[in-house]
Amino acid sequence: MDSLEELSEYTTKLKLLYIESDEEVITSTLNLIKNLFLEVVVAKSTTEGLELYKRYFSDTHDYYDIVLTNVNMSDMNGLIMSSKIKAYNKNQIIAVTTIGSDSKYYLDAIGIGVDNFILKPIINLDSIKHILIDLAKKTILQNKLKNKEFLLKQKKKIIDQHVYFTSSDINGKITDISKAYLDFTGYKMEEVIGKNHSIFRNQDLDNNIVQNLWDTILKDRIWVGELKNNKISGEEYWINTTITPLYNEENVKIGYTSIKEDITNQKRLEELSIKDPLTMLYNKRNFDYFIKKELKNSIWKKENFALLLIEIDYYTEFKNTYGNAKADNALIKISSILNKYTDSKAYNIFKISEEEFAVIILNKDDAFIENFSYDLLSSIESLKIDNSQSNVSKYLTATIGGVNLDTILYNISNNNLYNIADSNLNQAKLNGRNNILLKIDQSYVEKLKNIDRVTKLPNRIALLQDISVLQKEAMLILLHINQLNSLKDIYGDKYATDLVIKKTKELLYVLKEEEASLYSLNLNEFAILVTNKKLFEKYFSLLIHSILMPNDEDENNANTNILADFTAGVSYGILNVFNHADIVLQDAIISKENYKIYSSNQTAKQLQKDNLDRLRIYKNALHKGKIIPYFQPIIDTSDNSIIKYEALARLETDDGEIISPYYFLDSAKEDKTFEFFTRQMMQKVFNVFEKNDVNISINLTYENITSKTMLEYIKNRLNKYGGDGITFEIVESEDILDYKRIKEFISMVKEFGCKISIDDFGSGYSNFTNITQLDIDYIKLDGSLIEKINIDVNIKHMIKGIIAYSKNANIKTIAEFVSTKELDDSVRELGIDYIQGYYYGEPKSPDAYGLL
Repeated sequence: MDSLEELSEYTTKLKLLYIESDEEVITSTLNLIKNLFLEVVVAKSTTEGLELYKRYFSDTHDYYDIVLTNVNMSDMNGLIMSSKIKAYNKNQIIAVTTIGSDSKYYLDAIGIGVDNFILKPIINLDSIKHILIDLAKKTILQNKLKNKEFLLKQKKKIIDQHVYFTSSDINGKITDISKAYLDFTGYKMEEVIGKNHSIFRNQDLDNNIVQNLWDTILKDRIWVGELKNNKISGEEYWINTTITPLYNEENVKIGYTSIKEDITNQKRLEELSIKDPLTMLYNKRNFDYFIKKELKNSIWKKENFALLLIEIDYYTEFKNTYGNAKADNALIKISSILNKYTDSKAYNIFKISEEEFAVIILNKDDAFIENFSYDLLSSIESLKIDNSQSNVSKYLTATIGGVNLDTILYNISNNNLYNIADSNLNQAKLNGRNNILLKIDQSYVEKLKNIDRVTKLPNRIALLQDISVLQKEAMLILLHINQLNSLKDIYGDKYATDLVIKKTKELLYVLKEEEASLYSLNLNEFAILVTNKKLFEKYFSLLIHSILMPNDEDENNANTNILADFTAGVSYGILNVFNHADIVLQDAIISKENYKIYSSNQTAKQLQKDNLDRLRIYKNALHKGKIIPYFQPIIDTSDNSIIKYEALARLETDDGEIISPYYFLDSAKEDKTFEFFTRQMMQKVFNVFEKNDVNISINLTYENITSKTMLEYIKNRLNKYGGDGITFEIVESEDILDYKRIKEFISMVKEFGCKISIDDFGSGYSNFTNITQLDIDYIKLDGSLIEKINIDVNIKHMIKGIIAYSKNANIKTIAEFVSTKELDDSVRELGIDYIQGYYYGEPKSPDAYGLL
């Protein structure tokens, strides 16, 4: 590379101001350097040079990249001019040309800040190449620094204008605040600097939040949370705040920075979403969340917890007679009465339906609750709101059903507490209305669906209910008792039950009720739900170092204790937290690891490995004949009888553990052996069918129906066992390419008396056009829709439409995934024909339902 090319790499984008009075020197120098630079401007005097320099900045708001000047100039010494330029721009790159006799100027030049010296005469580029490269590099670096400084200024300006920002010293005194936050709050800089952040604080802010904030940042941790503040005008606002410790260069903490986001509108929308728009009382959604949280606290504190359900008597008749306006006015007046009686923190009031209210009262005795209830009824009637439709008074009245729970005697779920109060309300109405009924029946408690009868813990239904009202990230731990099935076979049912009770006591000893909820899902499994993110690390540590450690306290049963230790699956989140924990629990059981944690960020390689592991386990079970059916009842809503069972595939391991389909079904579908899996499952279902007078549903995929060999097998089985009582459930999905093949299959099996159900209808691929082409008997609504029916009005409307169509087409509807009383009530109200879900029965082995 020659000198010109090498130099050009550095100089082609630079602008040079050249000051020289000697014409010959100017000409010879320009011949060498003019093609190196983007622009070369010549001044023949230092006065002219200084003027050009200033004018260039005035026109462009930029500076020349390099200034090259002779020292000995007639009008003004080059160094004097350089000092003036440095005063104008201290970072200017300057080089001076001198002859050997000018060395006396070197010291002055260095003092001014001249960057380099070039000796005259300049003979060729090689003689100045390294100097020019050095100057160019300095210029490029200077420009980068200038750009960086400019960007930092721009960022600071943007932050100041648009970001709500404060910084403070280690005592919390404000040292800086952005203009944006000042404008937002209405304060002036001098009113804020040196003051504590409490200048903004709203009087309603919980002191526990402030204490938690300081506890966190004093440990040099980042605090993130929501704060309620006041503007200078007194207007309330909400901010989401992130407070971060601030350190100096020696890594010594010197204060804190706080970035804030205005979430006032979001909080107002949240308030609207949890409040009744007419009365502005908290609504059913907030009631579900509140009752769970406060009941748990009361159980921990061993305090009484009272729930009163208040229904306006003959409200529908009143509304139809007097009109909507008077009905609304009556509700507002009654709400005012309730607010008057519930004005302390020991009371909480909710509007849970159009004519029904709920009051929660904390830590009061039975006499107080009874007197309070009668006073409330008297106050409502004393409003003297005329109601000619009432059979008990000439005025509008109310009936109260409730319960004052002694949490020392009873440990029941919020869902079951509501059921008791609701039962009392219905009985009070039957007793004549305008009265109260407050009782708790021991025998009724024993039969509650949300309590496990062996462990007396909340069961799977209660867990799913609690997960459904989660508002923030939770930690879920599923625990599987290893080898329990084998121990049960060897030592009997009583031994297994006693062992489960012993495990329950061990877990209750480890857990704190105010921090974590313990559930019994079935004889083999427990669940631990932790809803406070700050406790995640603590309970993971407890899991590793306590719960999963073998327990051999009972020396007489040391071997069985070691056999019956735990395997765990852990997940974090809100949506799908249960399914994720279940998936990794099955993984851990199969791989014989103590625990596994669900991760949504697995690498492609890890996902491939996990899939191959699942495929290996699945094929081993298939070849050993250990694909087995479990059965779940389907209930007729007209009389609550079991009309049939759905057969659901399970995998039995070599150790006798039962694995759910979440673990292996996707792997099975991707494998060429899937047809043999379906055959093995189907044969075992037909074995049960043959021995019982019972109806059974069998699941089939589009792949099964389009397989010639599978169709021949199904035809063979129907010839042998008959089809009257068999329902084939076909998953309606995007995999279906040819509906003609589906129609042919339906025609074939209906010749044997079979019925047809479309499974997972409404999940995203179903459409009425396809359904109208098929001769079907049932539509099973997708469980993911049923679970959202009480929280998504659009889904509820869609389901109403499906049910209306089905009734017109004489097709029966089935709602699956019904796990709570609320869901059960909702689907019945919509007119569903049949119900399936954990509320009525979990999938169990055929002998558990008396089918073997």
